[in-house]
Amino acid sequence: MKQKAWGAILLSSALLLTGCTSNKEVKKETKENLEQIDQKDQKADNPEDVKVYNSVHSQYEKKIDDELNQAMELWKEAKEGSASTLKSPKFKEDVQKVTENTLADIENVRKEIRVPKSKESENALYVGFLDETEQAMKKLAQLAKEENSALIRDVEVHFSTAVNYYDRFKKEEQGAK
Repeated sequence: MKQKAWGAILLSSALLLTGCTSNKEVKKETKENLEQIDQKDQKADNPEDVKVYNSVHSQYEKKIDDELNQAMELWKEAKEGSASTLKSPKFKEDVQKVTENTLADIENVRKEIRVPKSKESENALYVGFLDETEQAMKKLAQLAKEENSALIRDVEVHFSTAVNYYDRFKKEEQGAK
């Protein structure tokens, strides 16, 4: 009886050992294959995607930058001005115009851009910039609509964060070149 039990134990342990060894080899092979595929993907960015990525940036970057500068001027005007500034029809009209244009441009960038694998980390920073700019514009529009000076600080925070994202994006972009 002991011999049969020991035989079964030895046989099952031998099977387990061979199973574990072969499993490790499969895992190694799988990891190596995944690394090779990953390297090929990074090397083989679709040239069309890179071209579209660069053209979308060149097309909208200057435009969004100018609109953001206009919005920051309006924000400064609201911050430094009195309550009459917030109630001014010209201020409200200017805010509405710059907000609509910027939000439309941000939406177009999101629709048109194709991100190659090699530009994913760079694009993550740009998406952060777009998100914060969008939030700043919405808060600025809300500020003009509601004439609530308490929103001035919120707009400032979103603008500041957007500028930080943009600076980091530019550093990443320069590092990639």
